[in-house]
Amino acid sequence: MIAATGLRWILTLLFCALAAYGLWRALAARSPRWSARLSHGLHAVMALAMFAMAWPWGMDLPGTPQVVFFSAAAAWFVLVPLASRSGPEPRGRALANALPHTVMTGAMAWMVAAMSSAMSVGATGGGHAHDMPGMDMASPGATATMTLDSTGDRWSAALLALILLALALWWLAKGFDTGRSVPRTTSGTASASTVHAAWDLGCHGLMALGMAVMFALMV
Repeated sequence: MIAATGLRWILTLLFCALAAYGLWRALAARSPRWSARLSHGLHAVMALAMFAMAWPWGMDLPGTPQVVFFSAAAAWFVLVPLASRSGPEPRGRALANALPHTVMTGAMAWMVAAMSSAMSVGATGGGHAHDMPGMDMASPGATATMTLDSTGDRWSAALLALILLALALWWLAKGFDTGRSVPRTTSGTASASTVHAAWDLGCHGLMALGMAVMFALMV
C-alpha cells in the first residue's frame, strides 16, 4: 500500500514495536484481569495487521476474516464496561475510556472492508493493476501505491484520519502527563502500575498516529 520505502519502514518498525509491547502486556504483565490481557492482545493483533497493510503482500490477505475479527473487537471494547458489575472505576467512565478503542478497531475494520471491496470490484470487473475500478493507481514517485476512487470512501477515510489524529494527540498528551506525575515509593522507585499506564497511553497514541497516516494515504 505504501510506495515510499522510508515511510514504509518507519511504519513497519512502529507497528512491530507496538505489537511486541502488546504481546508482552498480554502475556507477561501482572494484571489480575483477563479482560485487560485480552485488550492488549487485540491491540497487538491490530498492530500486526497494520504492519501487513503497509506492504504489497498485505493486500493479498483475506479481507472478510479481518473485517469480522475487528468488528467483533470493536463491539467487545464496548460490551466489557457495560457488562461489568464491578471495577476500579465507574461504569460511565469505563465506557468513555473504551470508546476510543472501539473507534480505532472499527476504523481498522472499515479500512480492510474498503480496500477488499475495491480489490474485488477490480477482480470481478476484469480490471488490471494499472486500471482497477474502485482504486486510483498512484503515479511514479507517489507516497502510496493506490488510493480510493469513490468520493464517499475518500471523505470517510479523511474523516477517520482526523479522528485518529485527534485521539493520538489526546492519548500522547495524557501519557506524558501521567508519566510526569508518576508517584514514588518510600524507596524512591516509581510506581509500576502508573508507569505501565503511561506506557499504555503512549502506545495507544502511537498506534492511532500510525493509523491516521495510513488513512491519509488512502485519500
